[in-house]
Amino acid sequence: MSGRVAIVGSGMIGSTLAFELTRRGHEVTVFEKGPDYPYPHETPFLESINYQFTSPAYSLPADLLKTTSSGSYTRDWSRESVMRVGGSGTAWTGLAMRMAPDDFRTRSRYGFGDDWPVGYDELEPWMCRAEAQLGVSGTDDDNPWAPPRSRPYPLPPFELTADDALLGGRLARDGIHMHTTPQARTRLDYGDRPGCMNYGECQVCPIGSRYSPTHHLRRALATGRCRLFTRATVRRVVTDAAGRARAVLWRPNREHADREHAADVVIVATAAFESARLLLLSKDARHPDGLGNSGGHVGRHLVFHHLWGGHMHYREQLFSGKVGFWTGQSAQFCDPPTRCRHGGVKIELPARPSYEHRQAAGEATSLAEAMAHFLPTRHCRLVVMHAESAPSPGKRVTLSKETDRFGDPVAHVRYDSDDFDRRTHEYGRQLYERVAKATGAVEWDFGGLDDFSTFAHHMGTCRMGTGPADSVVDPFGAVHDTPGLFAIGLGGFVGSGGAVNPTLTAVALALRSAELIAERLG
Repeated sequence: MSGRVAIVGSGMIGSTLAFELTRRGHEVTVFEKGPDYPYPHETPFLESINYQFTSPAYSLPADLLKTTSSGSYTRDWSRESVMRVGGSGTAWTGLAMRMAPDDFRTRSRYGFGDDWPVGYDELEPWMCRAEAQLGVSGTDDDNPWAPPRSRPYPLPPFELTADDALLGGRLARDGIHMHTTPQARTRLDYGDRPGCMNYGECQVCPIGSRYSPTHHLRRALATGRCRLFTRATVRRVVTDAAGRARAVLWRPNREHADREHAADVVIVATAAFESARLLLLSKDARHPDGLGNSGGHVGRHLVFHHLWGGHMHYREQLFSGKVGFWTGQSAQFCDPPTRCRHGGVKIELPARPSYEHRQAAGEATSLAEAMAHFLPTRHCRLVVMHAESAPSPGKRVTLSKETDRFGDPVAHVRYDSDDFDRRTHEYGRQLYERVAKATGAVEWDFGGLDDFSTFAHHMGTCRMGTGPADSVVDPFGAVHDTPGLFAIGLGGFVGSGGAVNPTLTAVALALRSAELIAERLG
């Protein structure tokens, strides 16, 4: 017996679910608000890297990308919204670390945030499966702080580059240990994905070495049991008289009439802002405040990773990023003894010019002007403090007064940094200066409290828990007050997930949920 599943969103989580459910014999329909995006990404690579051209074919009109904001941290969120087939997974860096056991129990261990209703030991086998699915290259042999594992990485690691090894040796003399970076980039041929050729542009990999969700979405489509609608906006989740999710109401972006698609199970697999927005928009007689919101938790508990950083300048020529993507980082301070007073911090040493350097070079009107932006990076490293945060009342997603072309309110993000963030920022600043002095930097800069990037690590708006009183979904992503409806993705995180990149954990949770959904469908 097969079931009918509607999945909203074709990114990392939506594509994982589509593949897992179709291979178990179920009928899946995926709705993607954005356009198609070529895979492998050879054409976008040629356009964006060779010709410095940003094609409008891969983006949405402004009203469908719009998100309003307020609070101490405001930015144009459309710059972080990747709405197209594959979602932000078509542009991620591929860093694939595991959360550690204590990241799931920060309330009981350190007194901030909340404990997850699921722990590391339960998720560890699914993390192994996620690493196999993504094709992660890595090793724990050089990382004393790596969490325990039951299986080795699928592929060997990428060794430290020459400049990483140089700086790593200097850091070691000051007691800071640099190690290689687990990443969803194939060190060797892996299935039908070729081994990495070190183009150094992983965010638009032209050959499929760096994992992209479209890899598994295409396999789902090849089964004949999966359909994909692009440029299709899901406006509501529809429930029946008993309050069970029975369909999605959607509209092609360029049309004027809604359509209804019936399903036995509806899965909201969009990013954290849009997941909360869709649940809040889906009001009915039983759920006047939105689906999953009987306890008032939809949109609350929002949290970002705070990526503070700057450039360190050296007398030596480092030529960072000339051979492949960056490899060096340190998890030494992700779980420090003082974590009860501030968040953990992962030290990243991206061997790349900053976004500002690259953008300025791309907008240059001559080769000489473009090189003027890049030449200083010969003596420069971008160093980042990748820090955790914690939920607080000033961090949440609600519905905005502004609307999209269909008249639906867009998401409004309020984000106020709090005392915990201030203490974490100061801890990160001290670590940053320690790195600068240990490596012999002659000049450096570090951003202020609200001068950080999030790398689209938006979490917590549909967080998991034990019931409507404390959360929106259960540990498998099932919405507490709406049978047949799931919300799966970073929105389900309980806090920031520590100081490591969240994607691998999110994929592990999705694989675990897919098995449960498949069993319930028969």
